[in-house]
Amino acid sequence: MKRKPDIPWLKHLRDIEKHLEINEKWFQYPEKKMHKVENDMTKWNTDFLKGIDQIEKAIKELEKKMEE
Repeated sequence: MKRKPDIPWLKHLRDIEKHLEINEKWFQYPEKKMHKVENDMTKWNTDFLKGIDQIEKAIKELEKKMEE
């Protein structure tokens, strides 16, 4: 007796699973990219807030000089 071939969709499912295992790094890439973007934005925001603080200090000093 001959064995029946695998169910066609089951073969496709196995192929997809094999493909996903091989390309797992591709699925992790967006997470790594997003982490880098978040770190860059945090650094930019920190630098921006430092700059704003310096501007506010300069404005306060000017206000004090103008009041004198």
